[in-house]
Amino acid sequence: MAALIARVTSTTPEAPLARLLTAPLGLDVWEVTPDHVVLQVEEAQAGRLEAMGYGVEQLRMTEAYLSTFATGTAESGYHTAATLEQDLRRLAEAHPDIAELHGIGRSVEGRPLWALRIGERRGSDRTVAFLGCHHAREWISVEVPYRLAEHLLEHSSADPVQRWLQQGEIWVVPMVNPDGHEHTRTPGNRLWRKNRRRNRDGSVGVDPNRNYGYMWGTLDISTSSHVPSDQTYVGPRAFSEPETRAVRDLVARRLFGGVLTYHSYSQLVLYPWGYISRPVRDEADLHAVRDLAEEMARLVKGVHGNSYTPQQSSQLYPTAGDTTDWTYGEYAVPSITVELRPASALDGGFILPAEQIEPCWEENRPAAFEFVRRVLEPGES
Repeated sequence: MAALIARVTSTTPEAPLARLLTAPLGLDVWEVTPDHVVLQVEEAQAGRLEAMGYGVEQLRMTEAYLSTFATGTAESGYHTAATLEQDLRRLAEAHPDIAELHGIGRSVEGRPLWALRIGERRGSDRTVAFLGCHHAREWISVEVPYRLAEHLLEHSSADPVQRWLQQGEIWVVPMVNPDGHEHTRTPGNRLWRKNRRRNRDGSVGVDPNRNYGYMWGTLDISTSSHVPSDQTYVGPRAFSEPETRAVRDLVARRLFGGVLTYHSYSQLVLYPWGYISRPVRDEADLHAVRDLAEEMARLVKGVHGNSYTPQQSSQLYPTAGDTTDWTYGEYAVPSITVELRPASALDGGFILPAEQIEPCWEENRPAAFEFVRRVLEPGES
């Protein structure tokens, strides 16, 4: 059955947009704005939404979208799991005094999960982590943390990087979901999101960013689903997946003072909570994380003029069991999700043209630096 990318609007009070996000409809949600939602749907699903009273505008058939954006040129600029490992090894070997490559676990299909530790002091109590590629189709979320690691090592002898690496450790895990990422490189699977677990009903995949333990499974909606075949399947239990257990165990060992995780797309800077619309109750924490998100968005815009919107995660859509709710909920540390370029599906959506990798990194570098500064140098202006 043919799939399409559609803009869905509310045409009647009986069909509010919020229902698309808060009902178990099995939808693949791509974008959310106050006046529309962009989804990838089968034609039959589109017909059902129209019957429910929604306006459904076809933006593009999925096949046409892929033929436009998923080109050989677009693919050539991005890492595979194998080339990422090679480049991480190269960085570690070129900077043996301040960099170590650690295997932190293995994926469902047995691929190694790599974390690059950067810093002069091993075992420092000042630590910060950057994660990428929980979702397979979000290739740019590998490249930004990888370039961060590369930049830190290449500029390790000049401040502020030298000061940070003398004070603490920066850990970078660019690809949490290597199986899914490799699957997106096979014909017809570029938009795969989940990992590659074999589910009991014969479907494949758990959404790693719904599988963390804090408030896991407390929602059953399109964006946090209990149906194994859905894109946002939360898994059979919290931390059921080896990929999320690897992150859990790394965080437990290192007790990071802050965690930033990269995703795409929509150009957002998100902070907890995702599982509930209520803000973080601790006023000092809320002020600090909101101020951080706003400052990061300001710094991003100052590079190439691109606007990233700072907001609470649940303002995008509700999620339960995601990474930053877990790191804040369990460890009470600054926790941010950055949704990278582009702003819309019409600009490429999950398939960011390769020529935008570098400018995307450039605009996110000062925001990443601000995150590091606040975690490793708390209280310093």
